[in-house]
Amino acid sequence: MPDDSHFIKANGFVISSMPIGETDRRIEILTKELGKTSAFVRGGAKPKSPLLAATNPFFFGEFEFYAGTNSYTLRSARQKARFDEILSDLDDTYMGTYFLEIAQFFGKEGIDESERLNLLYAALKALIRHEPKREMVRIVYELRTMMVNGVYTDSFSCHHCGKHLDVNEVNYFSVGDCFFYDSDCRSQIRGTAMELTPTVLYTLQLIFSLPMARIFSFEVKGQVLADLKYIAKRMRAVFFGHTFHSERFLD
Repeated sequence: MPDDSHFIKANGFVISSMPIGETDRRIEILTKELGKTSAFVRGGAKPKSPLLAATNPFFFGEFEFYAGTNSYTLRSARQKARFDEILSDLDDTYMGTYFLEIAQFFGKEGIDESERLNLLYAALKALIRHEPKREMVRIVYELRTMMVNGVYTDSFSCHHCGKHLDVNEVNYFSVGDCFFYDSDCRSQIRGTAMELTPTVLYTLQLIFSLPMARIFSFEVKGQVLADLKYIAKRMRAVFFGHTFHSERFLD
């Protein structure tokens, strides 16, 4: 019988689950304390298992693991917030699954992933509220993920001269390398240059600077939203460098 020193507690989200044999499951969890980690759930697929709910993606709670020689085994799980509503809307399910897949791909083991965990939590809550709209939630989640990863471009300064970008002046986005330039440095852009309206640039600056609790508190529409979608798509191509399986279900 293991003593208490072999038990480890962590808080987080189940981000993936796969069967192991007929009745067991292997889950991956994004946690504050352990980063991305995995655990075996013995008998987790049995209908009467007390751990059945904890084998499902979108489960958020406190987990207790038994630390074996090479792996963790889930001992108990206590749900702390419910995200079941996401599963009642097919489009929300696809989008939420996409968010989980991104967190799974970029999450790291053995480090503090509280910022990524908080972003995922806030994004899924926004999906449930439907405020802002799904498209805007995706844009914000993707761009802030780049920020958490430490691979995003400065939308406050010109990439060439370093001058502060004034939202009341003409500025540009380089489609090829995804850097931002002021009008004086427009000639430094190789390839296509996209002129940024004041609202687009200001919104980008909000996304990259607001506290986590407020990044899903605003919305844009029309051409501003279309421009942001295009910029996010280009930045995904440059800074994600990966196509996710769940993307094929998204618009």
